[in-house]
Parts: sequence; structure tokens; C-alpha cells
Amino acid sequence: MNIFKAFFQKKKTAFDYSDEINNYFLDVFLVKPKNKSIYIQSLTHKSVSTECNNERLEYLGDTILSSVVISYLYKKYPKKSEGELTELTSKIVNRKKLNELGKNLKIQNHIKYIKQKNGHKNLLGNALEAIIGAIYLDYGYKVAKKVIINAILKKHIKLKELGNQEKDPKSMILIWGQKTKNLVKFKGRILHQSTLYKSDLYINKKLICSSTRESKKLAERDVAQDARDILFLKE
Repeated sequence: MNIFKAFFQKKKTAFDYSDEINNYFLDVFLVKPKNKSIYIQSLTHKSVSTECNNERLEYLGDTILSSVVISYLYKKYPKKSEGELTELTSKIVNRKKLNELGKNLKIQNHIKYIKQKNGHKNLLGNALEAIIGAIYLDYGYKVAKKVIINAILKKHIKLKELGNQEKDPKSMILIWGQKTKNLVKFKGRILHQSTLYKSDLYINKKLICSSTRESKKLAERDVAQDARDILFLKE
């Protein structure tokens, strides 16, 4: 279905929605859209359009978000180890937290999607990453970085509270490796002629376990969980 046809069917013209988008991004993300079509696309789920949706922008935004968060935490906590920084990063960019952030940022009031009986998994978190991708394309990395830090991290992330939450499997393995002087290495790749990602976990250059999933995050999470169980590590 054409995106703009969907807007008219809901008795909201494309022009009305354009103004809504403009005001939303100014109020919440502190940027004025120049290329509004990119922002509309960032808020368009694939259930509305298979050709013009936010999946590619989500992929782009995911990379930028992770890069900015890692850099921000590295500078903010100069004494934290790699494992501790990895743990804190994962608590910010995991699906559950991104969905929570998306809700806090009122994305649900603006995203376009067709409702389904079982809903859409990670609808708001994916849209948030797509929004970051749109801002990057419209303004570049420096502005996207400022938006992530000022409109998201400083406003909606309580780092002290996150630090007290339970560790994710990957962070547990990395911290264990540092404490016990064991070399822990995650290696992975996208499988040939596939969208699947395979992750291998090595300890002291010995393959411990592998996993193939729909994304790098899921594959690494699975191998880390398996390794945690093999090593009898407690959360």
C-alpha cells in the first residue's frame, strides 16, 4: 500500500502528517527535518509498505547508535574495563531498553503500521534506530551524535541504575576472561547468500561454541549463554 494513500484513508492528509513530523522532531529530537521523506520512512513499518519502510534505516541507525554509545561511555568512564564498558553498552542498546526508550520518546503516537493479532515485535525500538539513521542521512554524524547524547542518553538513561542491573551473558564472559586471564574472542560473519549471522566463541584460541541467528546481537547472545552454562558462571 502506498504510504500517502494510507494517510488519506485515516482522514489525515500527507500535508498534515508532514507538519506533525516537523513538530515532533523539533520537540523531541531537537532537529528540524530538511528531507521529510526520510523521517516519514523512519516511522513507516513494513506492514504499511514493503518497498518504502524503515528496515534499512534501522540497520543504519543501529550501527550509529552503538558507535556513539561506546564512544560516550569510553570517555565518561576512563577507569572502567572493556568488559564493564561492554556490559553497560549492552544494557543501553538491547531490544528491551530500546523499546522502552521508544515509548518514552512517544514514537507510538507517530509510527505508521497495520495492526496484527500478535502485534509487531520491537516496533518502537526498531523505529528509534531508524530515526537515528534518518537524522544521520539528513544532517550527518556530528548532529546524529549530539541528538543521541542530548536527547536520549542524558534525558532518558540513568547510568547508575543500569550499572546495578544484572549482567548480560556476553559481558559476563568478557569480564570472566579479564579476571581469570583467559583470552575471550567473539568471531562472526554473515553466511554466504544468506541474511543469517554466525557467531563463534573462542577461549584461548579454542572454539567453545557457535550459533547462527537472524542478527549479530542474537548470535553473540546465544553463544555467550552457552559458554556461561559450560563455565558454570552465575548471573
